[in-house]
Amino acid sequence: MKNHASVFLILIFFNGASLLGYQKTIQYADYSYEQPIKTVKLYPQGVGIENSMAPAVTKLNGTKSLVLEFDDLREDADYYYVRFVHCNSDWTPSDYRDNMIVRGYNEFEIESFEFSTESKTKYVHYRYKFPQFKISGNFLAIVYRNQKKDDIVLTRRFMVDSGQANVGARIDRSTIIKDRRTHQRIDVNMNFSALTSPDPRKDFKIVVRQNQRWDNVKIGLPISFIDENSKVISYRALGSENDFAGGNEFRFFDLSTVTFSGRNVQQVGIVDNKAFAKIRPELPLNENYLQNLDINGKFYVRDQEANSLGNTAEYVETTLSLNTPKQRASIYALGDFNNYIRDKNSLLTYDEEQKLYTVTILLKQGWYDYTYWVDDPLDPFQMDRTFHNTENMYEVFVYFRPMGGRGDQLAGYYKFNYNRLR
Repeated sequence: MKNHASVFLILIFFNGASLLGYQKTIQYADYSYEQPIKTVKLYPQGVGIENSMAPAVTKLNGTKSLVLEFDDLREDADYYYVRFVHCNSDWTPSDYRDNMIVRGYNEFEIESFEFSTESKTKYVHYRYKFPQFKISGNFLAIVYRNQKKDDIVLTRRFMVDSGQANVGARIDRSTIIKDRRTHQRIDVNMNFSALTSPDPRKDFKIVVRQNQRWDNVKIGLPISFIDENSKVISYRALGSENDFAGGNEFRFFDLSTVTFSGRNVQQVGIVDNKAFAKIRPELPLNENYLQNLDINGKFYVRDQEANSLGNTAEYVETTLSLNTPKQRASIYALGDFNNYIRDKNSLLTYDEEQKLYTVTILLKQGWYDYTYWVDDPLDPFQMDRTFHNTENMYEVFVYFRPMGGRGDQLAGYYKFNYNRLR
């Protein structure tokens, strides 16, 4: 530990794998392996709120790298390291060796950190700028403690694009009659003239993602047309293969201050030296389409009192409430703040006395988008509904496996907004 005054019992409780004797199983996904690891952000190098919410995609040999930030809700700084794993389009590890993917030895110490100030919850804020990579593709960043690669604290997905394929796409409402009012269909065109592909039907794979959500992707769009002379492939579908549920605009609340109630916040304050907030109880949206200028499920950190983004923001015990009769299916509060993971931390419980569903989540001060998801395969959108004209952000990834390649590379990337409201 960098601060040798740490209490040994705290280390035993939190440090996990080596001290308690259980193994942390690596998840090839955005995941935090310890409760004290909070507010993980990975974004392109740059400044501003918009930049901090941008997709974790960078150009091969580009001028901008990616930046990783996270908090550790322990008072002492730790020795954290990061290494990188190259993955195929389906996020399984590829066969590329360490010396093939990154310049230098594939283990980097996270040396930039600062202790929280002013906040009642003590934490250490870490920041690390990624190195340059030798090849394109999907990557997993693995952060671990004390050079012990099995003592993982977090993993994060990101992509490196070579830009060798030119990609275009368009969105319209679904062509399926029953889905015309609820779904959006994406058509993709791709030019691969800069690549050598003896079998384009097998060599390329298209993945489409909505609102940066890995729980909402289309993998392997069907090919409708190939022009071998001009090296153009079209990915269009007569059925529903290319359809996404439009969803609704996200609900939101403003936690950027703990001295008064922000937007959609019913109550905020300090009790027993801890910050708390209660979000206004909400109703199911029924057939209502929200006209919100949302941020597509993302969040950003902001401490309005200190005008800070990093180490002064407070952690707030935040309670969401949903006013609806008791359901048979489970209901979850989801957003980028919890990686859309449906587990006990995002699960709402029904309060028989208040006749409300509630969940309490520890969040850093800022602005948060979220949605309510019902664990009902027939209608998961029954609390927030879904519409064809909802504003959404889409990303198209073109993966290519060259002859003799050890894994899938990312040859093209395209990002665009449908029905943009701003």
